[in-house]
Amino acid sequence: MLRSVINQYNRKILLISSLTLIMLILFTSLSVYSVMQRQIEAIATSGLEVALENTVKHIQKQIMHSVTNTRAISTRIFLTQSLEKFYSDHSQKEGIEGIAQSIERILSTYFSGIEIYDIDDQLILSAGNLSKHRKLAVELNTGSGINTILFWNHDFIVRNSIQLVNEYGKPIGRVITEERMPNLTRIFTEATLIGNTSDFLLCAPVKGNNLEMDCFLRNFDDNQLKRIQRIMNNQPLPVHFALEGQTGVKFTKDYRQIEVVAAHSPVVYDLGAVLKINKDELNNYSADQIRTIIFYLILILFFGIAIISWLTLPLIQKLINQKESYLNERLKENTCLQKIRSYLALDQSTEDTCKNILKFLLPVFEFQEIAVAKIKLEDKQYFTPKYQENLSNCISSAIISNGQQCGLLQVAYIRNFPSTLTYQQNLVDTIAHDLGRWYEGKEAEKRIIEMATHDALTGLPNRYLLRDRIEQVLVHDTRLQKQMAVLFIDLDHFKTINDSLGHEMGDLLLKAVANRLKSCVRNEDTVARQGGDEFIVVLNSIAESLDAAKVSQKILDSLALPFYIHNNELHIDGSIGIAVFPDDGVNAETLLKNSDNAMYHAKKNGRNNYQFFTDELNKSAYERHILGLDLRYALERNELLLYYQPVMDMPNHNLYGVEALLRWRHPEQKLITPDKFINLAEETGLIIPIGEWVIRTVCMQIKAWQDQGFYVPRVAINLSARQFRDKDLIKNISRILSETGVKAKYIALEITESMLIDNIEKVVETLNRLDAMGLHISIDDFGTGYSSLSYLKQFPIHTLKIDRSFVRDLVTDKNDRTIVAAIIAMAHSLEMEVIAEGIEIEEQLNFLVTQKCNHYQGYYFSKPVTVSEIELMLMNSVAQSNKIRAIGSAK
Repeated sequence: MLRSVINQYNRKILLISSLTLIMLILFTSLSVYSVMQRQIEAIATSGLEVALENTVKHIQKQIMHSVTNTRAISTRIFLTQSLEKFYSDHSQKEGIEGIAQSIERILSTYFSGIEIYDIDDQLILSAGNLSKHRKLAVELNTGSGINTILFWNHDFIVRNSIQLVNEYGKPIGRVITEERMPNLTRIFTEATLIGNTSDFLLCAPVKGNNLEMDCFLRNFDDNQLKRIQRIMNNQPLPVHFALEGQTGVKFTKDYRQIEVVAAHSPVVYDLGAVLKINKDELNNYSADQIRTIIFYLILILFFGIAIISWLTLPLIQKLINQKESYLNERLKENTCLQKIRSYLALDQSTEDTCKNILKFLLPVFEFQEIAVAKIKLEDKQYFTPKYQENLSNCISSAIISNGQQCGLLQVAYIRNFPSTLTYQQNLVDTIAHDLGRWYEGKEAEKRIIEMATHDALTGLPNRYLLRDRIEQVLVHDTRLQKQMAVLFIDLDHFKTINDSLGHEMGDLLLKAVANRLKSCVRNEDTVARQGGDEFIVVLNSIAESLDAAKVSQKILDSLALPFYIHNNELHIDGSIGIAVFPDDGVNAETLLKNSDNAMYHAKKNGRNNYQFFTDELNKSAYERHILGLDLRYALERNELLLYYQPVMDMPNHNLYGVEALLRWRHPEQKLITPDKFINLAEETGLIIPIGEWVIRTVCMQIKAWQDQGFYVPRVAINLSARQFRDKDLIKNISRILSETGVKAKYIALEITESMLIDNIEKVVETLNRLDAMGLHISIDDFGTGYSSLSYLKQFPIHTLKIDRSFVRDLVTDKNDRTIVAAIIAMAHSLEMEVIAEGIEIEEQLNFLVTQKCNHYQGYYFSKPVTVSEIELMLMNSVAQSNKIRAIGSAK
């Protein structure tokens, strides 16, 4: 009886324990199921939204590129010129050949098929593979001037149609292009990363009907269009919200009336997109796990709550953690891929794109603190920090563009230990594939732009890019108040060469001429091909109008040299017209027109010359040209001579020295001062022999005065910049002094401040050697150049000459008085002498005397005079010296 009660009691206890255990199992299962369900829904919602956002960007970019490329080829000069030739009876064959060549170049670049129609919409030429059946099509709203449709023909295809116009805006035909959309096709045909029941829809509203839409479906009749209702059972479908311009995620029913989770978003060009997954699939994620959990919970019935606490519950938690970890890894990879694809949709540089891919990629990997990566693309490489070559623990994937490997994506660990790198191989492969497709599109876009803006033969900017360049230069030079010039160059008798030797030889000659023209101008200038045998040169930021004449002559001299092409010696000349901003025009159209007019003027003047648009500049350029020719013979004809201007001491007006000043006794223009011809001498290189003549003439004059018994003061000679840089300067001066028997102490060399700042080491060496010879060194026009105190310490300088611009306004300008006083005080503190030039009135002299200026020069004492007149001063100086000595002896 007692055993029966105990057994009954134990049975009750066991029953209660079992019921408690069962309730605990049910409660645990429900909790686990609820947690997992919420995690799956959250992951699906964010994943769907990010994936759709990236997909929409890809669709928009592909369609935009196709439309942009079609617009670009419609502006190609070669195509429109060939089409215009098609309408000409005598050039029709040449026009068709030109159209065929243009289509061949375009096809090889981007499109799968092209058709060219004439103005009557009759087909002229067709190339590539064009689709014959296009009934499954959606018309896209891509803007005025171009008709675009999207259709399916075993692949997604974008077909564009745009009118062709000539340079005057007149319609001359039409071009139709077709471009396959493999990336868009892949979205429909390949399994997504979301799930087995995921689906993608791309829909367009039916015109004139707000209740229906045409949709491309991934799993419907080989991706064909299906017309479906936008609202079913009084409930809008997700794509209805996309077509209304809304973005978001909804738990709803799709067109099959199946419960789904759907992300929806509008697409430009009046399209809507939906990415969805069946709701049942979300729930199935947790079903297998719950069965496993229940299996372990059943073990509790046999091993008790203690065993559950010690063994089963940790295992359950581990399973939950493993599933959560798996889902998190999938989410990290998916988020990384969507971020990278979103960035690839942006218009960024290759460097920025590769660096951002590396930045997004590494956080996906386990032990990311020791993970490194590299992208090699063409001839450039991009690394993450700590990257090392030849790492053994790595995975990599080739980057393919246009069927060829163009780079490599590699991820590695900098330490060797067991890792999960291999599990990310698929992710690395996918990113490398996307990067290759992006690079392929980038290169194709670059080629399209290059074709639209540059001449196909020479590679020079064409007339469309030329106008843009001119306008840019105009804005720049207007802001800086600079001049610019447009040179219109037409090759003389080019047609003769083209007709006699053939178009191929003519094309090679044009390419050689283009290279010659580029060698004649600066890097910042522009050389363009206007068309045919016409070229344009744009010179920006020129100092004066006549600089354009110098460049034009340089171009004519360069063209005059023979061209050697395929064992043929060819000769070609050019006629150049010049228009100068702002006098000859303030916009690109006017400058081009006026330079063209000037070029025809050059043709009429015998060809092989240049002409300005204005008569005044033509006259100045001609005079400068003639003066340059005459200067070459000035030394031979003994037309150069020296004048001398005295430098005085105060208070007794004693002669301290003289400055030799060059003059040119031109047979027609009489006496010409240096400011009219020294620049010409510098440009032509004649300054070297002229400068040597000046030094020799001065030395011979000093020797003559000494032989006559005169007291000879120091004679100052001005050196130009080119003379000072001449490697033979010191040797020539030494030779002349030796040949004439004149001591170096009688010569002062005057140089300007600007000569001292170029190649300081060479300047120091030259001045030290001149000083060692005994020559006196003066800085001319002090205060107008760089006025740096550093060179006054570095260089052996004996005298500073205050520029006349400071002396001129001494009486009226307080600032000038302050500057002059400062220069004199500074020079004296550095133990240098000071000469003030340009003294014309007594008030200027009085101020300088009070400041203890050493020597004085200017019209107040004497203008530059001839040798005979300076000799009178030397005689007076001798007489005055004798008188002073006589007075001293009497005392």
